[in-house]
Amino acid sequence: MKYSYITLMLLLMLGLKSFSQTKLEREHRIKKSQFPIINMDNLPLENTRYIKYYREVDTSKITYTLKFKKGKMHYHLDYNEKGILQNTGFRVKEVDIPTDAYASIRSVLNANFKKIKIKYIQQRYPGSSENVLKNTFQNLILPSNTYKLMLRGKKIDKKEDYIAIFDAEGNLIKTTMALPANYDRVLY
Repeated sequence: MKYSYITLMLLLMLGLKSFSQTKLEREHRIKKSQFPIINMDNLPLENTRYIKYYREVDTSKITYTLKFKKGKMHYHLDYNEKGILQNTGFRVKEVDIPTDAYASIRSVLNANFKKIKIKYIQQRYPGSSENVLKNTFQNLILPSNTYKLMLRGKKIDKKEDYIAIFDAEGNLIKTTMALPANYDRVLY
């Protein structure tokens, strides 16, 4: 009788652990009419190309992203459901990041992964700061910047996609596993 209670408690704890979920996050393209109403007057959208609208559904929130190309830079502006700016940013390469910050980013990645392939890097600005659009389009390096890396990493035997976010000094803020691309449109 004594062992049946212990066995029952062990099975209950294992059962609860097996129903846990990972954070589901998926981004898909939407029409302009489905995008929230935002103030386009203060956006410098002259000489822009490829304006696209996206909706990212997460388990905790919904984010709307406006992506466009201005010059040779790929910009993104993230908004919440009410049209309030959350953060901004653009794609960068390794040479655009300060050398000491990139060295610490690389050392953290090498410590956590056996093999790494970086797909892209975004330099991001928090939307709560003043003059966030001005700072974004002037490509300023500020202490409030963050770097978002989309990478394919190999930990033990399996390669998987990860999203890693670092601060301006190269310290790791968080790492999450990215979902694979949605191939619902492919028919076999």
